[in-house]
Amino acid sequence: METYSGSRLHEHPRRFTWEDRWLEVSRILNRWRDPDHLYFKVRAADGRTYLLIYHCRRDAWEAQISGAAE
Repeated sequence: METYSGSRLHEHPRRFTWEDRWLEVSRILNRWRDPDHLYFKVRAADGRTYLLIYHCRRDAWEAQISGAAE
C-alpha cells in the first residue's frame, strides 16, 4: 500500500498491490472511519472497485474486491 499522508496519517491511498501487481487508485468513491479502521472504496486503474481497509491497532492494510470491471 502506498498512501498520501498530509495533515493526518493515511489521508488517501495512491496505489496498492492486488495479486502480486501494483494498481493505481483512479478515484476514491467513498471513505469513512470508525475508531479502529479507515475505509476507502476506490476505483483502480483496472476498472474494478475495491475496498481498502486500514486496521489501526495492527497497523495493517487489507484489500477486498468490491465490484467487477466496468
